[in-house]
Amino acid sequence: MSGPYTKLEELIRESLAEEASQVLPPSPEEVWPKIAAGLEGKKYGLISGLPGRHWFSPQVAVIALLLLAVGIASFSTMPSAGAFNRRLFSVVVDLLTGGNEMTYGDVSISRSNKTPPPPDAPPPPPDWPLATGERVVTVEDARAAAAFPFKQPVYLPKGMALDVITVVSPERINQYFRTPQNRLIIRQQYIAGDFASGSFFSNARVKKVKISEVEGTLVVQRNPYTGRDQVSVMWFDNSIDFRLEGDISEKEALKVANSLK
Repeated sequence: MSGPYTKLEELIRESLAEEASQVLPPSPEEVWPKIAAGLEGKKYGLISGLPGRHWFSPQVAVIALLLLAVGIASFSTMPSAGAFNRRLFSVVVDLLTGGNEMTYGDVSISRSNKTPPPPDAPPPPPDWPLATGERVVTVEDARAAAAFPFKQPVYLPKGMALDVITVVSPERINQYFRTPQNRLIIRQQYIAGDFASGSFFSNARVKKVKISEVEGTLVVQRNPYTGRDQVSVMWFDNSIDFRLEGDISEKEALKVANSLK
């Protein structure tokens, strides 16, 4: 060959010199029968049916095949190629698993056998998730039943007030507060001996805080269904395990916690 073909072959040889150790060209026994079969009876250009010069030679076919091999090898060795394939596969899997078919998830089952409260006891609101054995009482009755001097908040967010107070046991007192839009629960448990606890939160962020000079933990958990944040503040002081939970702001939650008297 001469002219442009010679120059093109030189460029290809130079390009393949760096890829020679990684790219294995197909053997002539595999390539030539396919090329010969494709060229059998061809007397036109690349597009069948369009008249033109018979410039599609075996040399050009080899060059085109080598260029294609180099392109495929280069793409397959690019770091982003595998990542692209993985991303595409992940999207397909997500779309396939996100249909309307039933899926497995967390299940919570509650069973109880409750004794009816006395006729003069204040009934709990139906929307508070009270635990089994959690009795709704007055503040005075809670003071008399508690085995420790539980604390009440001096500060509450605007419009928020005590809804119900419950006794789980003499060592556990819960207070439920609400506004038309927000809710707040303050749980207190008296633990005379050593103390240890563990909690799990998903889709949350956490930081250390100070509650009346005692180190505590503030957790903000995002509800993926409603898009709202749930704030939890946990600390231990004077043999009492405190836990404050509500859909109020971090600032308001800390103000309530620090106002407990």
